[in-house]
Amino acid sequence: MLLTKQREVAETIFDRNKRREAEINDALKQDQARHEAKIKNMQRLRELRLARDAKVKNGKNGTQ
Repeated sequence: MLLTKQREVAETIFDRNKRREAEINDALKQDQARHEAKIKNMQRLRELRLARDAKVKNGKNGTQ
């Protein structure tokens, strides 16, 4: 009887730990996806800024 109860407790703890591990892995994947999205957005904004600056610079050179 005691062995059965210990086994149930051990299985419950094991299941809880597996769920926790799965949640952590999901959170890490989401964090990685957010990080990649931030990098992609920063690169996009940098390209837009460089294009805008080049346009402004060319506009100034053309009017002088």
